[in-house]
Formats: sequence, C-alpha cells, structure tokens
Amino acid sequence: MHKVIMPDLGQTVAEGRIVRWLRKPGDRIQKGEPLLEVETDKVTMEVEAFKGGYLREFFAHEGQLVSALTPIAILTDDPAELYEHPGPIGVDSSSRAVHTVSSPTVTSPVRVLASPASRARARELGIDLREAHTTGADRLITRRDVERIAAEGKGPRRATMAAITSRSMQTIPHFHVTVDLDVSRLVRWREEWNARHPDVHASANDIFVRVACAALRESPQLNVRYSDGNIEQRRSTNVLLVVAADTGLTLVSIADPTALPWEEYLRSLRRTLEQARHNRVSEESASSDSPVLAISNLGMFGVRQFTAIIPPTATAVLAIPAIREQPVVRNNQIVIGQVCTLTLCADHRVVDGIIAAKFLGRMQAQMESL
Repeated sequence: MHKVIMPDLGQTVAEGRIVRWLRKPGDRIQKGEPLLEVETDKVTMEVEAFKGGYLREFFAHEGQLVSALTPIAILTDDPAELYEHPGPIGVDSSSRAVHTVSSPTVTSPVRVLASPASRARARELGIDLREAHTTGADRLITRRDVERIAAEGKGPRRATMAAITSRSMQTIPHFHVTVDLDVSRLVRWREEWNARHPDVHASANDIFVRVACAALRESPQLNVRYSDGNIEQRRSTNVLLVVAADTGLTLVSIADPTALPWEEYLRSLRRTLEQARHNRVSEESASSDSPVLAISNLGMFGVRQFTAIIPPTATAVLAIPAIREQPVVRNNQIVIGQVCTLTLCADHRVVDGIIAAKFLGRMQAQMESL
C-alpha cells in the first residue's frame, strides 16, 4: 500500500486546506496524475500521485484543514488489497484501527505551485504545469506562464503537441467549412514582387498569412475566444503559425503582419520562422496576446486539401494546401486558373457556418485587392 500525505508546504506553512479531490475511491491512478487541490494562505496547488495504483479511501474530506505530512488517502497496487487505516486525522498513531497490516510506503507528492487561474487555464489547454518556467513571485506559476507555454510550444515538442491536440479534440467542438478560392491574383502579385525584390522573395504562404490577418480584421465575429464560459471579443489580429521544428511541430505567435510594410514583414517573418525551426523562438516573437486564428500550410508537399486541429488557445485554424491549375469560368469563358482549396476549422461554441463562410469570402476579397 502507499499512503498519500499532505505535502510539506514550507517552513512558514504548517497546514493546508483540501479544496477538492480530483479523483474518487476505486479509480485507477497513474504516476504523476493530479489527485487533489490544496489551498494555503499563499497559494492553491495540485498534489500529484508519486506512485501508480488504485485510490481506495480518503482520510480527509474537502474543506478540511490538515497538518503537513498527515496521511490523507491510500493507494494500493491491487483493488482488493487490504491496508492499514490511520484513524481519524489528528489522533495519535497508537489509537489507529488496523484492518490489516502490510509494510507501508509513504509517498512524497510532487508539488506544483500555481495560481488558481493558471491551473484552470492549464487544464483547458492540456499543459503539464511541471514544464512551466515561473515568472511570478515566490516561484508561483501564473496564467501568463501557461499561455506562454501553449503559444511557444516549449518543453518536449512531440509530447507537448500530443497533449495539446488531445486536449483540443476533447474540449473543442470542431466544424469545417471548405471553399475553392481563385488565387490567380495572388500568384501574379507574387511573381511581380519577386521580380522587383530579388533579395526579399515572398512565398505563397507569406501572402496567405498577411491576407488572413487582413480578413480577420474585417471579421470581428470570428475574432473572439471562448474562455471559462465567456466569449471574449479580441482586437489583436496576431496569428499562430504551425511550424515544423527540428524536434516536431511547434506553434509560433506572429505579430499582425499588416502593421508592417511588405519588405519589413517578410524579413521579420523569415527570421522568426528560422528561429522556430531550430527551437530558438525569442520572447519578442511569442506574443502574450494569444492569437485566435492559427494557420497550417502543407502546400509545399502537394497536398490538395486537409483539415487541421484547433490549438486550445485559438478559435479557428486555417488549413492551406497546394495551389493547383484547373479550369475556371471568367466572364462566361473557361480559362485555366490557379485554385487553392482552403478549409477553416472553427470552434462551434462561438463561431457558426455563416461567420466562417464570410471570413473566407473576405480572404477572396483581400486577394483580389493585392
């Protein structure tokens, strides 16, 4: 058996209050899984399981004030294993009632110091707080720390991305809207620009990103975020790019590209993407104002169409495949044009099909105005 004890909360804190149990008796517990939340006069934190096993019984209830190092629950390796009951909390150990005796193992719960807001945000984003680097006083993890992890994709990349995508699919009701956009004007503009600026070439993705930000500015109904049951209206038109880094996919926040002249924007984006691919994203490029629109591009691989997963910090993700030539109708004549099949995946809690369709329509209009 394994006793779960109230952790040692520091020299100035001798006791903590159990806010809530996160699991119930009979549950199978994995090592490192949060078991309960504990509150002191300074902070609320999670207590994690130091061992795996079956949660058999609580020795302290929610709302109870418990001294440090006091047994508060029991884990066993087998769901039917007999164990020793410590008796009422605070009673001397000599008065314990013994159901059966086996060699006890006292666990040392992992302590993660974090504000209540940061814990709620971490659960929403699927972030492991043990990966957070603190900026708050007394090494306290703040909500800003959590959102920085999500925006930067820091930590073990593949594990972080796995947690993010799993959490996203579990908590965000995804829906998709797909359109064929005529991108002939984009292709011509790019050719003209690159001919005039041989040292600052623009890729199709560079143009798509800028066009998407301009369309987002004209689509305030899409520029919202669902958070803790509330709908937040956003003003920033920063975007979140899905980038293939050395160790896997990562998310990089890009400041509103329409705020810069084209040449300055292209140079800045090139530097940021190069840093991201080598896991050297600077603090300046990771905006604290988490974007609501993410962009994923697989056009360089010849992909005709795909859907993407919404990052937990975002409201929508735009999937950009390859540009292809195909017959299109212009002025009642069939000609060969350039077409790209864009798919917008959005959070149905705050965005409906009409909003998504209007945004894609604004993208077409922005391309025509290049």
